[in-house]
Amino acid sequence: MWPTLKAIFTGGVVNSIEKIALEAIDTDKEKAEAKSLFAKVLDPNGKMRRDLSRFASKMYGFYLISTTMLIVMVAFKIGDAEGAKVAATMMTDLFTPITASWATIVSASFSVNLTNSVKGV
Repeated sequence: MWPTLKAIFTGGVVNSIEKIALEAIDTDKEKAEAKSLFAKVLDPNGKMRRDLSRFASKMYGFYLISTTMLIVMVAFKIGDAEGAKVAATMMTDLFTPITASWATIVSASFSVNLTNSVKGV
């Protein structure tokens, strides 16, 4: 009437617990694959990623040109040199956060491209 010890460990109870545990385990690799698949569904051919990188690069170039123009205005006292000096100070204070943001966007795009190339996707 009562199941034997062997039946408990080789039969239904342990198998059921094992199946539940295997379904509940969520490894980092599975999470990464799920995120990759989700990103692939959102942006199947990478157009959105390329457009974002292109836009970030254009805006970063605009920032660099604007900052250079302000520095030239201050150095050669062109126009309102005092106003340009204040603006140039503000722009150079933003150099680190703007450069870090641009680098993050572009490196993320390239790393996705590299991962796709390595996997042959």
